Amino acid sequence: MQVYDPELGRVISAAFTTFHGNLDQAGAFLARQVHDWLEAMRGEIPPEEVYKHPLSYPMLLFPWWVEKALRQAPDFAWQTDLVYSTVNGYYAIRMIDNLMDGHATIELQILPALNFFYTEFQRPYQRYFAHEHPFWDHFTATWYASAEVTIRDARAETIDRDHFVQVTARKTCAVKIPVAAVCYRYERPDLIPPWAQLVDLFGCWHQMYNDLFDWRQDLERETHTYFLSEAERRKKPAESVTDWVIREGFAWGIETLAAWMAQLQAMSDELGSPDALAYLKTREAMLSERQKIVVAGLQSAAQLLTLLRQAAVSSSNGHT
Repeated sequence: MQVYDPELGRVISAAFTTFHGNLDQAGAFLARQVHDWLEAMRGEIPPEEVYKHPLSYPMLLFPWWVEKALRQAPDFAWQTDLVYSTVNGYYAIRMIDNLMDGHATIELQILPALNFFYTEFQRPYQRYFAHEHPFWDHFTATWYASAEVTIRDARAETIDRDHFVQVTARKTCAVKIPVAAVCYRYERPDLIPPWAQLVDLFGCWHQMYNDLFDWRQDLERETHTYFLSEAERRKKPAESVTDWVIREGFAWGIETLAAWMAQLQAMSDELGSPDALAYLKTREAMLSERQKIVVAGLQSAAQLLTLLRQAAVSSSNGHT
């Protein structure tokens, strides 16, 4: 299912050509190590395709939507710089996240590569905004906020709705930087707050989507999530997390996603972004299809559990 404009696809390809070229120039040994790390994460999938996967967080789409809402045809070179910056910022964040959550492979050995990622994340903006431009205040505040919420979330052992909305779901807040850049470049700083609200709310939807469909893996890995925290709060005393998910948990998660999606679509409409709205409707349809599959599986699991418990009771009665 294609959710990326073909022109944006060409922008992404151009940005990755620049990325690989600059990385190779930064140092041959450094480049080999970073390329190995990236390949280990994505497998044989081309890097640009990872970002364009329909279930991936749409970090490259947000600034594209903003510019398309302001002008008919986005500036190719400008968007290429935004994608290039965002990719470097993402790799820096991903490297740190892998180290913090215990999923690291060679990250510790190539940690100095952060020098490259941080520099290339910031450098493109220096071509467009003088050092006294208000964009840089926004850049600094957002970048620091990204670090703040990441550290806070890593320390959380139980997550309530407020923590989820204000902290967990905002770990992707750095995407507000290219969003603000577009608004400032076209002299529409008044649009930064409503677009930032869309980013924040989509962060909630996206993270809840992952928490809902990955709950079993998270439970096995003892990963603290909002969904599993709610399971502990809402399940009956003798009920397991699995029982709660079957009884009401999955339905609760779907209802939560539906409420946020309705808000997101209304906000996109108010922002005058048919592209964002079309994307959200696509994600909504994909969720609906996946929901049907999971519900059928949960119904079968519920029936099996009922039969097993009945058999256990019968066996117990037979021995009395």
